[in-house]
Amino acid sequence: MTPAEEERRGVTGRSDDLSAAVDALQGVTHVAVLLLGEHGIGKSTLMEAVAAQLRGQVTPVRLHGSQALSHVPYGVLAPFIVDLPVQDATSQLVVLRTFWDYLEGQQRVTQKPLLLIVDDAHDLDEATAGVLAELAAAGWAKLLVGAASRPGLPEPLLQLWFEGIAERHDLRPLTRGQTTEILAQRLGPQVLPAVAEMLWAASAGNPLLLSSLIDDAKSDGTLLQRNGVWLLTRQLNSHGERLTDVVRRQLLRRSAEESKALNLVALAEPVARLLIEALVNGPTVTGLIEQELIRVSDAPEAELRLQHPVYGDTLRTLISPARSLELRQSLLRLMDREPASAEGLLRHVSWSMECGVEVEDGQLLRAAVLASRLFEDEFARKAASQVKDPELQIVARSVVARTYYNAANYAAARDILEADFAQGRTLASLLTGSLLWAAVLSALGHPAADIVGRAEALLHAGQRLAMDNPGEAEAILAALGERVRTIRTMVLALAGDADALGTPDGRASSPAGEEPPAGNVEKAFRLALQAEQLLVQGKPESAYGAATAALDAAGTEPDELYLLPNFLVVRAVATAVYGGDWKAAEGLLEGFVAGSGPSLISFGGGVHAATGIMLLYQGKAAQATKTLRAALESLRVADPQQLFSLTAAMAFAAAAEAGANERAAEFLADYESARPPVSRYLRSLSAMAVVYGKARLGGYDGAADELRRLGRPDVGRRDAGLEFDALAFRLALGDTAAAPRLRELRPELEGRRAAAICGYAAAIGTGLPGELMEAAKTCEETEFWGFAALAYGAAASAYRESGDVLRERMALSQRQRCRDRAESGPGQEPAGQDDTLGLLTRRERDIVVLAVRGLSDRQIAAELQVSVRTVEGHLYRSYAKLNVRGREELRRIVAE
Repeated sequence: MTPAEEERRGVTGRSDDLSAAVDALQGVTHVAVLLLGEHGIGKSTLMEAVAAQLRGQVTPVRLHGSQALSHVPYGVLAPFIVDLPVQDATSQLVVLRTFWDYLEGQQRVTQKPLLLIVDDAHDLDEATAGVLAELAAAGWAKLLVGAASRPGLPEPLLQLWFEGIAERHDLRPLTRGQTTEILAQRLGPQVLPAVAEMLWAASAGNPLLLSSLIDDAKSDGTLLQRNGVWLLTRQLNSHGERLTDVVRRQLLRRSAEESKALNLVALAEPVARLLIEALVNGPTVTGLIEQELIRVSDAPEAELRLQHPVYGDTLRTLISPARSLELRQSLLRLMDREPASAEGLLRHVSWSMECGVEVEDGQLLRAAVLASRLFEDEFARKAASQVKDPELQIVARSVVARTYYNAANYAAARDILEADFAQGRTLASLLTGSLLWAAVLSALGHPAADIVGRAEALLHAGQRLAMDNPGEAEAILAALGERVRTIRTMVLALAGDADALGTPDGRASSPAGEEPPAGNVEKAFRLALQAEQLLVQGKPESAYGAATAALDAAGTEPDELYLLPNFLVVRAVATAVYGGDWKAAEGLLEGFVAGSGPSLISFGGGVHAATGIMLLYQGKAAQATKTLRAALESLRVADPQQLFSLTAAMAFAAAAEAGANERAAEFLADYESARPPVSRYLRSLSAMAVVYGKARLGGYDGAADELRRLGRPDVGRRDAGLEFDALAFRLALGDTAAAPRLRELRPELEGRRAAAICGYAAAIGTGLPGELMEAAKTCEETEFWGFAALAYGAAASAYRESGDVLRERMALSQRQRCRDRAESGPGQEPAGQDDTLGLLTRRERDIVVLAVRGLSDRQIAAELQVSVRTVEGHLYRSYAKLNVRGREELRRIVAE
């Protein structure tokens, strides 16, 4: 990487600060620029970028604060005043003159103004800071200063800001967007959003930590590139070589008391401040808080944590076992109870295990369950493996299975769960892991009927247990009956198909008919299944309501199936995408990515697939191809919802539409080699997308008939939503014979997507150019750019047939505008196309057409039955929009 590239990479996200600092130093108002922020926030990098911008304009002189010299008067200036007699070395005036003589010599060589670049200024002694402030205030030199926010700048430098002659910039942590930008610069544009989210969260927006995490993740294979896409294959390692080096340099240059406090907090966090201050003096703790190495919680009882979680993970690896045991014993003598928080319990148990101290089974198991939910899989397996009670070992093994599910190793999870399924000798052990067992089998592609049939073993086990415990028989049979019913509803919802058990309407598949759900988990799955059925019926708005209600239900009851909300989010997004409600879909996706953390590795592929399908429906084929390609790579790592086949089919359709034939062939091969989706609806939708893609590639004459068949696979059923999908694909291919059936279906359909596409179909039926233009505008307003372009093209043809050249050109201009929007990237406006006439409103276009034909304002008013003033106003606004002065120039634009 060249120095220029390094420079650009380092100031990514800081362009405003860079420009402002350069402007301030080039101007006459400010004599100093002060950059403040935490360690690693990018102060030094930004200072070097400023110096590079000013290269050739200034004479740079660099100074660097030193903690070792922070109490030595003029210690940092020693190299410049080395020849001073001892008796003069403490005189500010003499030191100032001597230092100025040196600076003057440098300036004589370059004949450029002086710029003193001072890094780590928080470590400057007051005397040196005073000399620098004097030089700046006198106008002899300008200052570019970097300092840690805590303890901050020495008083003399801070005084420059108070006096209004220095500009101050407090550098903030990187945002998600800035982190994504840095990753794009370092790795390339094809980086999964989940990667950016997880790295941003782990680094807390600190550029130095972010860079260290990236380097360590690439080094150990956690972050790797597959088929051009960068993705995470497992959780980030927070004690890699580079990160360890950064933490060592940052935290270990401390006094003995500071090191003791940092070690205690790292080993016990979160830990009560009172406990730490009982072992380390209060001012030391306060100093570490002021230096932003430790933070204090807002809880009623103040708790301490390290400023960055990765600091704790790394620091713990640097503490010897003997020292760790010693610190643990000193802290335990002061503790009167087990930590109350989940995070505190995890650290307490982990610390005990690291020290070789025996932990009781109940505490081990609680910690293992918590760790698996937080995706701390290695610790969860270690804690579970130390459980000794035979009855608790079934629960412990289910936790181990859960960690394998987290890592997408479904076969390993199945092997553990199968061995214990229906084998427990208590009700709790029979229930343990049963829902996860069903989810694992579903992820491995087992048919719903097979899973439900095998789940009956729980009922048989319950009958045996009831016979052995007659006093509890009723409760045992009821609980296991409810669990089997929940499993049945669950596998139907996971399959997205009420017919998966061979029943015509899904009701008979319920073990208890209209019985109320056994709990919130079953309720959530029932609603998810209902949402899927509503989609097939063409009711996406109703489906969205059911899907969001399922999310609400799932969030109210913690359960062993802790990943249920992730599954439900993908379903909810699908309903919003189907209905064309982009805002709702994007809101769900953003919330999922921001709140899911490590589960993005397992469920992120479904999120990216939903985003890609949304882009395809919008007509943004090129973007959809890239997004779906990334989704496929993520699904190769983990695909708990069996979405790979659907995603490959949609990627094939998008690539074929975008003209990426080689890529399309790769996606088609992926589809053909993959296990088909479990759901009947998704199987049909995948097949439709493949037919559409083959038709786009050319040479597939039977596409219309094949899509017709896929839309109505069962003549006896009226699956309006499925048929609508097939008809929409046909219409997108230019098959206007699909329009009459779309008009017939319109009353049965919901959502903006159906309204826009059926509106276009209705306009095709009239053949009127005005109706086609209105349909095109509706498609454009709802961001269906592909259909909008088709409708504008049809309107242009109708205008051409009627001899209306001006309106034809307007329609063609609008069609090109929609094509440009479809091809533009995120946040980009189409460039380079002249859609000038398309800037006019419909009324303005009508008036312009008549004006070009030579009608006067009064004649136009009579023709359109409006006032002359209205005509004059519309013409005036049209001239302004088109940048013309009158009718002659208007005619010229139309001729062009």
